[in-house]
Amino acid sequence: MRTSRAQNDRPLGPLNLDGLFLTCAQSRTTEPPRLSPSHPIRRTFQAHGTATARHWLLSILLTVIVSVLLCYPAIFQTDSTAAAGLRNVPKHVWTSTTEVAVDRPADVEVRQVWVHGDYMNAIDRRVLREALHVQNVLIGNGFGEASGAKTDQQALSAPQQTDGCLTTRPGDKWGVHSPLLYWDCSPDAIEDDKDFLATINSRSAGHSDLNLTLRPSTVFAGKVFSGKKLQSADALVITLFDQTNSSVAYAWEMRSRKLAEELSPQWTMFPENGQVLRSRFYEFRFKPMTLNDDILLAASYLFTAAYVIWRMMQLRAIKSWFGLLITIGAKMTVCVIGSFTICTFLGINLARIPRPWFPGVVFCFGLGNIFRLINVVLETPPEMPPVQRIGTAIGEVGHLSLAVAGQNLVLIWLCSRFVSPWVADFCVFAAVTLVLDFVFHLTFFLAVLSVDVQRMELQDSLERVDLTQASKSNKQERQSWLASLRHGTMPISTRFAGSAAIFSIILAINWHFFDSSGRKLTPRAMFDRIVAKRAQPPDEDLWSPPPINQARTPADWLRIQDHNTARELFGFIKPNAHSFIARVYDPLLVVLNGAEGRDTTHKPSTITEHLRNFTREHAFPAALIVVFMIAGVTLLMNYLLWTGLPDAQDEEEEEESLFSVQTLPTPQTLDIVRLASSPKGHLVSISLDRSTSLWLHERGRGYVNRILQTASMKPKLWPLVACAVDDYGNLLALCTDGGQIGLWSLGTARFLLFPTVELRGHAPILFSFTQIPSGDHDGVSIVVVTPDGYLTIVAARTGIHQTKRITSTSIVDATIYSCAKGDNSLIYVTKPGEVHILSLKEDSDWTSEVVAGLDPGPPPDSNPYKIKCIYGASSLGLIFALRAEDAEIFDFNSRALVYTLRVGHVKPHTFRVMHSARRSCACGAPAIHSLAVAYTEQDSNHMILQRYTLDGVPTSQICLGKPTDNDLHNCKGIEHAIESVHCVEPAGVWESTNSSSIVGIRRCMQSPTPSSSASGVDSGYFAAEPTALASALKLRAAKEGKANSLFASLDSAFGTRHPPASPMDTDSWEAWTLTSSGEFRCRPLISDNDDDPDLLGIEEQLFVAAPGPITRLGKRSVAVGFGNTVKIITLGKESFDGITSTSTEDGALGARIGSHKWRARRGTGRKTQ
Repeated sequence: MRTSRAQNDRPLGPLNLDGLFLTCAQSRTTEPPRLSPSHPIRRTFQAHGTATARHWLLSILLTVIVSVLLCYPAIFQTDSTAAAGLRNVPKHVWTSTTEVAVDRPADVEVRQVWVHGDYMNAIDRRVLREALHVQNVLIGNGFGEASGAKTDQQALSAPQQTDGCLTTRPGDKWGVHSPLLYWDCSPDAIEDDKDFLATINSRSAGHSDLNLTLRPSTVFAGKVFSGKKLQSADALVITLFDQTNSSVAYAWEMRSRKLAEELSPQWTMFPENGQVLRSRFYEFRFKPMTLNDDILLAASYLFTAAYVIWRMMQLRAIKSWFGLLITIGAKMTVCVIGSFTICTFLGINLARIPRPWFPGVVFCFGLGNIFRLINVVLETPPEMPPVQRIGTAIGEVGHLSLAVAGQNLVLIWLCSRFVSPWVADFCVFAAVTLVLDFVFHLTFFLAVLSVDVQRMELQDSLERVDLTQASKSNKQERQSWLASLRHGTMPISTRFAGSAAIFSIILAINWHFFDSSGRKLTPRAMFDRIVAKRAQPPDEDLWSPPPINQARTPADWLRIQDHNTARELFGFIKPNAHSFIARVYDPLLVVLNGAEGRDTTHKPSTITEHLRNFTREHAFPAALIVVFMIAGVTLLMNYLLWTGLPDAQDEEEEEESLFSVQTLPTPQTLDIVRLASSPKGHLVSISLDRSTSLWLHERGRGYVNRILQTASMKPKLWPLVACAVDDYGNLLALCTDGGQIGLWSLGTARFLLFPTVELRGHAPILFSFTQIPSGDHDGVSIVVVTPDGYLTIVAARTGIHQTKRITSTSIVDATIYSCAKGDNSLIYVTKPGEVHILSLKEDSDWTSEVVAGLDPGPPPDSNPYKIKCIYGASSLGLIFALRAEDAEIFDFNSRALVYTLRVGHVKPHTFRVMHSARRSCACGAPAIHSLAVAYTEQDSNHMILQRYTLDGVPTSQICLGKPTDNDLHNCKGIEHAIESVHCVEPAGVWESTNSSSIVGIRRCMQSPTPSSSASGVDSGYFAAEPTALASALKLRAAKEGKANSLFASLDSAFGTRHPPASPMDTDSWEAWTLTSSGEFRCRPLISDNDDDPDLLGIEEQLFVAAPGPITRLGKRSVAVGFGNTVKIITLGKESFDGITSTSTEDGALGARIGSHKWRARRGTGRKTQ
């Protein structure tokens, strides 16, 4: 038993070590690391992916609820800080407020008075009266002429304003912004007002004489909103803007000192003498986005959107690419809005960067993970159920997504060290978005993708219906560098693309601020900022600590002013400029004595309090939104899973395993000797007890059994030598050794006809249903070919038959070839080795054509290497003619020889062909990405699989045209392909499936263990080494003495010996499977539906000498006669929709392997060139 699992990829040409070393070097330096299947990280991701795919509905519901909780405060809870922060994000301008050193005169000085009453109750009549008094004392009728020093008497004797707001005159370099403007600074208006809040909210869109909008955010501090309407405030804010730098400042100081001396005993001022000494310098910037910014962002987003849509439309899921597109858009939207909400609660101010730049972050992070996962899902074997495909895929790439996320977080942290402070806030937003995107990728997108994979499973069968229709858009051409880059097949890894993109975005944003600040963005400056610690301002330079409890400090008030206020200030202070310097003084505080809540500090609200308030005020609308979101997601899931077929009972396939065995109940008492099946899932078994058992598959119910006692009926149908079921699952044909045929209707459960044909003592070598078009009926006929050269066609509807001798010599093999146009032909091989083609048409003269391109060789019985078997691959338009050690491939239409494959001694009727989806080459011939042939060795129990691919590039195609056409169109045929050889010994009985896999049953070489089942060690499977193959081919080419078996030389090359089977395992059997890519699995032949597997398995297997017969059943199953029982072995999820090729056809993969990235899954072998 062989334990080696080395991969063998052998070219059909001389060994090229330079190419080998170059390939190895590239794979070591450019490919991302791959974890072994037993690695704990990979197993963790795989377990998570499997659980998420299995419970996709729960995962989607949980993520919908979390998404609503994240997005509700920013979108629907208009009075929340998150909603205010989202509204304050500028649409088209860059804004910033930065503290700067004093290096030039300020453009404006800002002085303020804050008037406080009870905590969060500044909108009160007493407070408004005092604020009007303070404003009249400090502002009065203005500040006189522009400049020039004033005496103390002049500064204090300015007449007081008694009614109406002061209007600045043209040329004045000062101005006032006050909440009293809502009442036109009139004490009578204040006294007569019955609803202060209504007045404020109704006049909040008005403008002052400085052309500043009376927004509550500019004249109140510590505000509470309900929607967009003000509900309460903590302080009234009176602001003086001074551009003179002389007399106004002097007059303000004198009047504030006078105000402190004459202040009413009911009020207190801080500082007590009214003199404010502390101030700070700020640079305010306001710069609209340029046309270049607009063009860059628009082009980037349009290109990204077009690329995503184009990639999604390339998926196999014909309809569900749109559903996946909706999922991606929803995930990205939730990540961006949720990040705004989280950043707001973290105190991050994002109101400095224009809105169009924020979505770019999630594009950089999300798309790489999405396409990486989709590509790997499409690479998984199509016979896997969706749950296993998702688990395997996320297990393979989960660590890469995690590594990329960690890599991007480190990069963002490094960027935050040298960028401007407001760009550092953007870095926090990017980091939060990255974490949310990664979480939603592993939950929401993974769950939706698992649903979409189920849709792709349903589409697989539809894509296999007409593989002969070639699309001109898929012609194989020489791939350019740009095309390779577009398809993502460049050898350079693209896992750094997202990091490069986000780094570019951060630098671009930071460049806008560095551009106007005089700082240089050089590598040296970047390094200094990374290694340097952030300098903290000295304590004496900080804002003065508030002497009372305030809802909003002056520093916080200044930071929350939005871009709209900044734009208006520029129009007043420095028109047509993009920045100005302001000197901002600490405010004067006027506080009501004995005000409630001013002597204690209010603790910030906890998360529990926020949740309690949210539940009390927003529980119902949030729940309503959750219901609507769930309804929308339900519609999306129904769209993804829609098949257009009538509803049926859901089968319990949730726990369906990847590799399952089912035993049909035993209705027959003796061994089964013949099996026939239909793509619809129907099965017929003939036993030595002279009974015929019909197993009809009904959707939602499984198998329904019926027994026919054909030996005791009239006419007697026994002994039976042939049987067949038509592809539509309507008719069963039984044939006796005397030529008596019985046609049974599976739908009506009765015999229709009993025609009789002449067999002349021969058992048919071909007994099959076929379509022969006719004008008056459907053309379903039975084709009977006997070894003595006779062909009989029986009309299934009427029973009328025609018999003619089509060759004067014996026929050794025959098959039906189905053309794309619906025409069928009979291909047969005569004893001399000639290949004949006979068209099966109603008006045919039954004259065959000898394929001249196939030389039968010397006279009969003198050449052991003459053609003995034939195999039709109609989906490729090819025929395989088998000699002793060669398989000659010739085109059916042109009858031209394409290539000769070197194979072992093929046991008759065991040759099978599997291939990827058919494409069209530039020369017009068929082209495929991979071709695999499988057969049993004549003198051994080896099953050999030989696979041919050009290289590991998923877009490479093998041209199946004539070699002469290859040179003209620069396309590569099979002679340029790399061959991989895999062997299973002992093989037992086996059959190929339409999912490009082989399934078989054999006697256990040792007790099956989980390790051997998972890894293939000690399982009798191996891939040959190149040296062993070279030795075998040399021996075979020499043809010395008796013909050598291909793997007889491999035995000597490996130097292996078969250990004796364990006595305790002599009665044990196992099922095994081998994919065309070389992935091997095996498991005990114990039914999954047995209540007591151990006891029942021993009872089933005790008296079975050999398994068989075996037949293909549906697309992913085989049925095997096992004693007097029938075993059904299934790979993944089987749906008997009737869309599959017959047992005489080749298994073609519906999965478009050539359209997606290919990755070897057969261990750590090597390729030789």
